Amino acid sequence: MSNHRQPDPSGVIVRKYGGSSLASVPRIREVARNIKLARERGHGVVVVVSAMGTTTDELAALARSAHPAPPRRELDMLLSVGERITMSLLSMALADLDCPAISFTGSQCGIVTDTSHTDARILEVKGDRVREALAGGAVVVVAGFQGVSRKREITTLGRGGSDTTAVALAATLGAVRCEILKDVDGVMTADPSLVPEAWRHEQLDYSQMRQLAESGCGVVHVRAVEYAERHGVRLVVRSSFHDGDGTAIDEHGAPSPRTAAEAPCDRHNRYRPLVMHLRRGLTRLRIATTDPDQADIWRGIILRNWDPAGAVAEWLDSGRDLRWEVMADAADLAPVWERLVGDGEESPDGCARTEGLTCVSLAGGRPDSWLEVERHLAGVLEELSAPARRLRADGNALRIIFRQAIPDRLAQELHHRLIPKA
Repeated sequence: MSNHRQPDPSGVIVRKYGGSSLASVPRIREVARNIKLARERGHGVVVVVSAMGTTTDELAALARSAHPAPPRRELDMLLSVGERITMSLLSMALADLDCPAISFTGSQCGIVTDTSHTDARILEVKGDRVREALAGGAVVVVAGFQGVSRKREITTLGRGGSDTTAVALAATLGAVRCEILKDVDGVMTADPSLVPEAWRHEQLDYSQMRQLAESGCGVVHVRAVEYAERHGVRLVVRSSFHDGDGTAIDEHGAPSPRTAAEAPCDRHNRYRPLVMHLRRGLTRLRIATTDPDQADIWRGIILRNWDPAGAVAEWLDSGRDLRWEVMADAADLAPVWERLVGDGEESPDGCARTEGLTCVSLAGGRPDSWLEVERHLAGVLEELSAPARRLRADGNALRIIFRQAIPDRLAQELHHRLIPKA
């Protein structure tokens, strides 16, 4: 046992580290040093980890090589291994620093879920072993993304599930905050590697963060934001590489002064989104039928083979007939497309696939009228000589869909026009 002063369990912080922060053993060792510093400051520390780097994707590909549509129970058994590897390595790295640590799987720390394999919801977090370990002065390292159902089956929580694990533990333990550690400085107005002038939101409220998460632009999974709001968990999104302030998210959040700046008085030009997000190389799948029997068949195919967490955007118009459209990475859509096409080489009537799309998503700051925004954006895009595009509004997000790749300059100009600095 280290001779450092014992952490105060009443001052617990929960930290969640993503796969990019834990992509190699040297990075894991750096994370371990930062965790040790937090413990030395007197905090009880619970760390929730994702799988290293692209491990989850690699395991999923391995599963598909064994079975094109692997049984979901067995897929959960396989995918849960990734986080267990990370938690063990991080605990070893902490031990090497003379910092007491113990690792727990989701089931060991009492994360109880429903029975929906690969997309389970948390029902209860017991946390007894976590409390005992904290009381003994240890750092607790938890495998994110997983739990155990009441039927004693291993389950996984779907993409972004480690965020939800961290928030649920923070709620159960009464943590002073839950930190989501990323490779950016907080919730940014755009990806800084694409838009160098992107700036950090200092504070957001739950509603604003939920809007960003629902649109696919957020850096915290929507279920985690919803859980934090229900249980009053204070979130802080910040860099895993330094101790900057990051972005605080709670019920008292307020827009950054830069987003609260007075907008132009003309109605069509006062749209001020919070975040812009760009995705290239997307595939769009559209299916439509007025045949009720065919609609039922296709619904079954979609429900069995589509993971909604992979969607960049999704639209549905359904009654007895069916019209469904989704944009996602080609690999995410492959299981659905393969079942729709079957043994044929051509698309069945009513099914169409378009590849190579670019989607610019603008989230938050919903206006009075999307038609007014469309009129304003049409002029902006013409000024920027933008290629052919479609605009789709859904919820609090506006999607600008291009049929081809667009230059970085266009994305940077859109950010400059719509999310300017004060």
